Amino acid sequence: MSNDYQRQVIDFYARRHDYDNDFTQARALKLVNYLYLQKSQSVLDVATGTGFIAVATRSLRETAIAPKVKSVIGVDFTPAMIARAEKKLEELNIENIDLINADIAAIDFAESSFDLITCSLAIALFPDIPQVLAKWYQWLKKGGSTAYRLPKLRL
Repeated sequence: MSNDYQRQVIDFYARRHDYDNDFTQARALKLVNYLYLQKSQSVLDVATGTGFIAVATRSLRETAIAPKVKSVIGVDFTPAMIARAEKKLEELNIENIDLINADIAAIDFAESSFDLITCSLAIALFPDIPQVLAKWYQWLKKGGSTAYRLPKLRL
């Protein structure tokens, strides 16, 4: 990803102090409601932001949105978002979600590492979507799946 583009995206999200709002949460959790989750699954949440998907897929907090899964890794290249996610996990006393501050296009995981890869809306921000999807395919276990949402286009 070009440094200028990446810097623009990081700066945009770093300035957003209202990211944890009802609209953003509802948008992310709508994706979770479509998932068939199992306790044996390893999940990668791409562009995890403040961790809405990661928290929902790992815990039975308040609304019991999803059953527990085996493990969740949340990746985001915006340090401010990762810091907010870490704070949220601390406040909720969740210790078994790993957060990584990295560009998903530059990071590597072992082949067949995940049963499920999620991404709530950020896929449209990747400059090379086919490259990222190819990596996801390598990281998925046989029979694994991806789940992502695209923003509505307003023409």
